[in-house]
Amino acid sequence: MINLLDFEPWWRFGVALLIGAMLGMEREFFQQKEGAPDFAGIRTFSLIALLGSVTAFLVKDFGMLPIAVSLGGLILLTTVSYLGAMLRSGKETGITTEVAVLLTFLFGVLVMGDQGKIAIALAVVTSLLLALKGRLHAVIRRMNDEDLRVAMQFALVAAVILPLLPDRAIDPFGLLNPFQIWLMVVLVSGIGFSGYVMMKVLGPSRGINLTGILGGLASSTATTISFSSASREHPEMSAYYARAVVMASSVMIPRVLLLIIAIYPPLLRVVSLPLTAMLVSGLTIVFYLQRKNKTDEHNLDRAVKLTHPLKLSTAIKFGLAFAVVLIVFEFTQDSFGSIGVYFTSAIAGLTDVDAITLSVSRLVLNAKMDFRVAGIAIIIAVIMNTISKGAIVYFTGSQELRRTVIRSFVVILLAGLFFSGFIFWMT
Repeated sequence: MINLLDFEPWWRFGVALLIGAMLGMEREFFQQKEGAPDFAGIRTFSLIALLGSVTAFLVKDFGMLPIAVSLGGLILLTTVSYLGAMLRSGKETGITTEVAVLLTFLFGVLVMGDQGKIAIALAVVTSLLLALKGRLHAVIRRMNDEDLRVAMQFALVAAVILPLLPDRAIDPFGLLNPFQIWLMVVLVSGIGFSGYVMMKVLGPSRGINLTGILGGLASSTATTISFSSASREHPEMSAYYARAVVMASSVMIPRVLLLIIAIYPPLLRVVSLPLTAMLVSGLTIVFYLQRKNKTDEHNLDRAVKLTHPLKLSTAIKFGLAFAVVLIVFEFTQDSFGSIGVYFTSAIAGLTDVDAITLSVSRLVLNAKMDFRVAGIAIIIAVIMNTISKGAIVYFTGSQELRRTVIRSFVVILLAGLFFSGFIFWMT
């Protein structure tokens, strides 16, 4: 087995060169494509990253002086080059490449300072930001006041409120941890916000399957309501809306599995089989419907109205619901055992699966619930949520949508119930 310590410090210099080459390749490609002045390309960026790693290597013999002198000289050279380019062009230009140069130097320093993983990750993120310039600017130009407000609200929820909350239980029973409760709010809101951003970037007209996938990431229930209402206004597209509803409901299952993995992965031993059966059944039906019904989807843009997945009031309500579910689960488990937990899951699952998943996963993590009971509670919530969406379609959708979706949901539910029988038998 190869030991990197046998190649010290040469492998670190090599990583620094690769980081510089990656960033330099993107910058050189951009400069050639846009006809911009050649400030720095793949060779220059590679040498800058190597400079950072070499100066960091010298720290143990000469202190911080080499890094300070090299960084100061690099800043001076970059500033002079920028001012010269601006004088030659006669107009003010951006400083994106100049900032990338300084970051590349620091990435080289990080590699030599035993922070190679962080340096590589930051370099990849930097390259993506540089490469996605056109798309990012296009998204910003399409933003409205409401989009900006929602983005700032998510920043408030994730970056301002969360760090201020105490990471300890504040109740006598040790159940309510404000930091952990709000972390669940950030996690679920982040999934919904990411799905909404992807829909804004790619556009709903890219395909009804894609719309169902992204809508399912944000909220499969909200997606079901949206497409059911649209099917009454545009009954001729009911077959395609039905496909999207089934797709969104199927995407809910990987979302649940990801939440479990993020909090308590051992729960997968209980839930993976029935939930995977439901997922495979749903995707098989989507594939069948897609082969059966092919159409031009140019009407999708006017039929689908994107709604913002994040409002501060919604986040607060979810946090309160999550806390209430924790308390109710603790009470029902102490008073009625596993039957009380299952009943609570069935009722709460009619409207939301995430709160149940997060609540029972957190309780299992804190050794306050048996993991088999928690797994069955999640399965019940998923099944009841699917039944709830079937009821929404039945009462609000067109006749064709009702027929297709309800038949599809029956197949999905039977698959889940069949494999859930093994779990109940084991418990």
